[in-house]
Amino acid sequence: MIDSVQNVKQSRRLIWALGIAQIVSWGSLFYGFPLFVLPMMESFGWSLPLVNGAATIGLMTAGLCAYPIGALIDRHGGRVVMGVGSLGVATLLALWSSVTHVYQFYLIWVGLGACMAAVLYDPVFIVLTRHFNSDAKHAITLVTLIAGFSGTIFIPLVELLLELLSWRQALVILAVGNLLFCVPIHFLMVPNGNTGPAGHVSEEQSTGSSTRALMSKRLRDPVFWGLALWFTACSGTAAGILFQIVPYLKSIGVDQAVMLMTVALIGPMQVIGRIIVMSFGEKMNISTVGGCISLLMPLSVLCLVFLPPELRWLGFFSVSFGLANGIFTIIRGIAPADWLGQEEYGRLMGALGFPSMLATALAPLMTAIVWSKTGDPLVMLWALFALALVGFLGYLVAAGNR
Repeated sequence: MIDSVQNVKQSRRLIWALGIAQIVSWGSLFYGFPLFVLPMMESFGWSLPLVNGAATIGLMTAGLCAYPIGALIDRHGGRVVMGVGSLGVATLLALWSSVTHVYQFYLIWVGLGACMAAVLYDPVFIVLTRHFNSDAKHAITLVTLIAGFSGTIFIPLVELLLELLSWRQALVILAVGNLLFCVPIHFLMVPNGNTGPAGHVSEEQSTGSSTRALMSKRLRDPVFWGLALWFTACSGTAAGILFQIVPYLKSIGVDQAVMLMTVALIGPMQVIGRIIVMSFGEKMNISTVGGCISLLMPLSVLCLVFLPPELRWLGFFSVSFGLANGIFTIIRGIAPADWLGQEEYGRLMGALGFPSMLATALAPLMTAIVWSKTGDPLVMLWALFALALVGFLGYLVAAGNR
């Protein structure tokens, strides 16, 4: 009885610790980057595409590293992998603060991309699935719920730092934040090895002899390819929307206050979506929820295309997109284990994460190219709508063959 209570307390501490680390990691690497773009352009005279290209390179590197990182966690657990990753983030943020040339900036973001693959959602999902087994749904939902406040916290925090300090000093503070929070959390709190709550290593992990056969079998499974298509298309759609929503609203003359309200509403709706999922608990049907968000994503694009650009109508976009994107993060963490099994889960998440991360990296660039070549932002929106429908097709393939 005492051991059971202690396990529950340890599990709660793990969830909260990983949630806090995710807030700092996402805030430093994802939400913070756009705020440093203008100061760096002013300091060096670099163009916007040149600065943004570093983030694209970083995300592509993260995609390339997804599978090997997942394999490392399968074999050795998440403690060292995530600990070294967060230490790398702290070091590279500090180095970023001293860059003077473009090649240094890009090399740093190649390193940060590798670190992103080791510290953001996917490795956390692997660790939680291995630790909680059948209870992983609840744990993943809670961690994503906590991490959902990252933008809410870090966007104003980084803006304040940039008002009070230089961009170089602000980066040093972010590096220190990762050193103080993420490094000890990952090295001290993440379970060592592939153990569950009771501390037992699963039989299939202890042998490791069927890894290649298992992954080969998955590659022949239409469920795997449906999930890959679903996750990749949804990730690309979400990234395209998030990067282009502000330029699009500006291009059609939306008032500044209305634009800010439209964008600001997305974050809270993501959190609300996760709260809704959490309220269902074990009763949540992944197929039903997945179908709903797969329809909400293209619906959100249609809101931008057809509804008047006024706050009351743009709110429909923010609500539908925020709910879909927030819940999609949870589905991406729990559907693979539920539909394809937990064996070699790190490799499975890495295989699914590779194309998704590439889509996230390339979507902002591709949508910008479509917009610039056609001169019509509506063509770009229709392209995103088509991509969202491809995601729905992937969902149908995965759900229909499970």
